[in-house]
Amino acid sequence: MTTQRLNAFGAGWDLDVSGLGEPMAGRLRTLWARAASGPEPGGEVLPYVVARDGDDALSVAGVPHRASDDELPYLLSRALTMASIRRRTGQCLMLHAAGVCTPDGSTVALVAASGTGKTTAARLLGQHLGYVSDETVAVEDDLTVRPWAKPLSVLVDPRDPFDKTESGPDELGLARAPEHLRLGAVVLLARDPGHGEPVLEPVPLVEALAEVVPQTSALLRLERPMESVVAALTAGGGPWRLRYSEVADCVDLVAGLAGGSGASQPAIRWTTERGGEPALIDDDASAASAPPMTPEPPDVDLPAGALVQRTSFQHAVHAEGASFVVRGQVPAVLPDLASTVWRAASEPVSVRDLVDVAVEQHGAHPEAEQLVTATVTALLASGHVAPAGGRHP
Repeated sequence: MTTQRLNAFGAGWDLDVSGLGEPMAGRLRTLWARAASGPEPGGEVLPYVVARDGDDALSVAGVPHRASDDELPYLLSRALTMASIRRRTGQCLMLHAAGVCTPDGSTVALVAASGTGKTTAARLLGQHLGYVSDETVAVEDDLTVRPWAKPLSVLVDPRDPFDKTESGPDELGLARAPEHLRLGAVVLLARDPGHGEPVLEPVPLVEALAEVVPQTSALLRLERPMESVVAALTAGGGPWRLRYSEVADCVDLVAGLAGGSGASQPAIRWTTERGGEPALIDDDASAASAPPMTPEPPDVDLPAGALVQRTSFQHAVHAEGASFVVRGQVPAVLPDLASTVWRAASEPVSVRDLVDVAVEQHGAHPEAEQLVTATVTALLASGHVAPAGGRHP
């Protein structure tokens, strides 16, 4: 066999490693055996040739690299993942997550930043639940999940994020996922070595968005990016956070959540807005963090009659009294009063009128004017609102 047909979360590849010679070619075929054994992907299947041009000189899909035999497996894993992300850009939601599933295909996506537990979770939970991926869970519009049963990339030196070793899921004895997968829940991993019994906690939707959006690939290339990520987060009654000390102790919690017999919470009511800001998109923009509003706004003279209006933005999600706003491809969390003010400023509005809106929605407060003025000042400083010109009559 000179090539392997791989299914990379819906992107088809014919991996050809015959130009490497043995034993390296055989080693790579073993590492990728699980990804090659999945269902045939639909659509175009492209060649992916890896060949050795010299002692350290490589050609990976036509791109020259220098790597030793020890470095090659991770180089290939990373390059194939990035190439597959490029091919699937704009087609599905791609979460930086480990994925495990129950025998019926209900999949839990375990979201975490690089180096904070995804691969360990996939390796240990995958002894009991089906292995879907250790780093990319791709979710279609109908919540179908596409597998990426790649070799697991284990960090060797925490000081070097690219110093990783590869182990195949078959070598690690991980359970096989069924052919058809569907998203059961999204869980934010929160490991704490001092934590007691593992627990699943509900997470406010806007807070979850602030953590998950940076852990996506090419999110803003989707036709309905916020709707897609919210649909994923709220699957299975989520969003959820898993607090734990050892992930091996979490099998029953994760399996119960996937199977619908675990924790539950009331459905979250949410709305979205699409602004008029041009979508000049950098595919790496989703890696940005979502900072909260500045707690101590600068001292700016803002008369009560001054008119302000929110500035252009790309996307917004409103839920549970807070807002998640993306402007200039940078996300931000607007909590309670900041959300109220920002939403009320869709048209030019005075600070005095914003005080009335705040009192109507949040109740009377002896320092209502000062609080609203401080919030407007913070929104001015962050660029979410701007002077509208003129003054309230």
